[in-house]
Amino acid sequence: MKDFLAQGLEYEEQEQYQAALDEYGKAVAEDPGAPAALLHRGSLLAELGQYEAAVNDFTAALIIDPQEATAYNNRGDVFASMGRHEAAIADFTQALSLNPEDIDSFYNRGLSFAQMGKMEAALADLDAALLLDPFHGGAYNNRGLVLVEMGDYVGAEASFSKAIEVRTGFACSYDHRGLVYEKLGDRTRAIQDYTEALMIAPHSVDSLFHRASAYMAENEFPKAIEDFRLLIKVAGASHPFFKLARQRLQEMGQPDQDL
Repeated sequence: MKDFLAQGLEYEEQEQYQAALDEYGKAVAEDPGAPAALLHRGSLLAELGQYEAAVNDFTAALIIDPQEATAYNNRGDVFASMGRHEAAIADFTQALSLNPEDIDSFYNRGLSFAQMGKMEAALADLDAALLLDPFHGGAYNNRGLVLVEMGDYVGAEASFSKAIEVRTGFACSYDHRGLVYEKLGDRTRAIQDYTEALMIAPHSVDSLFHRASAYMAENEFPKAIEDFRLLIKVAGASHPFFKLARQRLQEMGQPDQDL
């Protein structure tokens, strides 16, 4: 007998997503009382942005097995992607009642609390995730963002530094820490961090804008002009920093015809 679930996993690994969905569908039809194929299909549907269909699969899996913590976490993640953060928090909370050491549910619930402006609750959940996984770079990074919102720039700097320490290749943590250094009055270190971010992601519009603005504030106009010009080349005209970059260049005596 063909193992439809295994074939679906193989297709998914090969990025043949429609074929994978077809095989998961066959697995569901063959054994409608087993949640595994629903969970895998739901996860793939969510990855493909088919959120309603993903919710339906996770809900079906929970009807089969109401103790399936992964289904609650995954459905909560989809609800969060849909902007339905109250529903997401309810699912993450249910997942944690079934598995109190579910790192993903603490982390994801913390993100949803932050989106709702509940920063104390967000901080508590991110801290809980870090107690379970002290090397969770995403939790450190988002903890830093929460602390920025709370006005704790010293704490935010420490969290972004830990994010940088435990994970490599994430330009955003350098960029976030650079903004915090500016808040703390240390523009030199801010520029260093924006530069580190741009070494990882040379066309990061945010980091180009932040470094150019810092150079401009330091009266290093040639460097600022170079960064603003590169930003205009790589950013789409609809990006909010595109128009601001043009304005800043004009402030430095760079007329439109030179852009």
